[in-house]
Amino acid sequence: MKRLKKLIRNFIRFVALKIILPLYYKINCLRPINKNLVLFADRHNREMADNFIGLYNMCKENGYKCEVLSGDLLKKDLPFKKRWKSTIKYYFKFMRLFAQCRTLFLVDYFPLAYIVKPRKGVDVVQLWHGCGLMKGFGYAVSGNAWGRSEKEMKKYPMHNTYTLATASSPKVREGYYLAYRCNKDIIKPLGSPRTDIYFDKEFVKKAKDKVKKLIPEIGNRKIILYAPTYRGKSMKKSYMDDNLDYKEMKKILSDKYVFLTKFHPLMAKEGFKESNRLVSQGFAFDVTKKLTPEEALCAADILITDYSSIVFEYFLLERPVISYIYDIDQYDADRGFFFPYDELVPGPYVFNQKDLTEKILTVDEWFDKKEIRKYKEEYMSSCDGHSTERIYNEVFGKKNKEN
Repeated sequence: MKRLKKLIRNFIRFVALKIILPLYYKINCLRPINKNLVLFADRHNREMADNFIGLYNMCKENGYKCEVLSGDLLKKDLPFKKRWKSTIKYYFKFMRLFAQCRTLFLVDYFPLAYIVKPRKGVDVVQLWHGCGLMKGFGYAVSGNAWGRSEKEMKKYPMHNTYTLATASSPKVREGYYLAYRCNKDIIKPLGSPRTDIYFDKEFVKKAKDKVKKLIPEIGNRKIILYAPTYRGKSMKKSYMDDNLDYKEMKKILSDKYVFLTKFHPLMAKEGFKESNRLVSQGFAFDVTKKLTPEEALCAADILITDYSSIVFEYFLLERPVISYIYDIDQYDADRGFFFPYDELVPGPYVFNQKDLTEKILTVDEWFDKKEIRKYKEEYMSSCDGHSTERIYNEVFGKKNKEN
């Protein structure tokens, strides 16, 4: 029965992606391109991806008609029939808008954008949601536990329609080339729009004020932010490994520190375990659903992370980072890194809670701002507070010259 269901799903997928949706796209291509239409498309259930916001506002200010197609229509908690109707509506709406827009902005892997060839004169811009170059993705993970087989990727190509892909620094371009298998010339170190906010001193100050207002128990204590990524061998089988003993950490650290946890969006529903909340009251707080990543990072005095690209954004603030990488061998086998881990993050690297606590207590002894700046220059040199403007000018300045 399972095998039969899989065969049916694969057949439906093939017919939809290879026949029905491309045909619908071609029908809509009979109409002229709307040179005033800009499409922002995302699969995730959120109002708007943070990498879209600045560009969306700039496009609106300059008179463009902006359509945002978010993953709200793909809500997985709907009953089966409603979910199917909502998904079909999303798919056809995207194909219609893609056929008519002058520019499509993406922030992630987006299968529908790869099944047809964009019309002449249409830009497909991949902004990517993460900065730097941490874990493998796209074609770079083909053949390992996380990736798809070469046969599958030939049948359903990906990242094959971009006319521009942005990167946070020149060094990042090589990894993106491996992940996208595209023309190297389209990968440009223009920065990441979401990082512009870190250069707004008023925002940085307001973020810290917001956190202290949200959690008045912080008082005068310093803030530790724990922001790990998810584990697992695929998106569908991803899980959160929250293995810290908060009760023990509270005994040692609570006089000087509070501990904020912000988990990956995929793990937002799991959140902070109730048992952890009960034993760590007044010390550990889950802000996954209460703060944006930018707010949490700006408020943090120390970041503890693992294999999350969020660390590259934190480099911009030039504050201490501790890498808690107790399962690095397993993670490397499942997902892989573009570079050896010690070339990505300066450390210190810890593998158990005892050493983690010790590094927190001795942060003034080991923290070297010059070391952070070295990594920032390597992976974030194009993020200078003007990424949104630079990308806008690259896309629409070129368009205006052509018109």
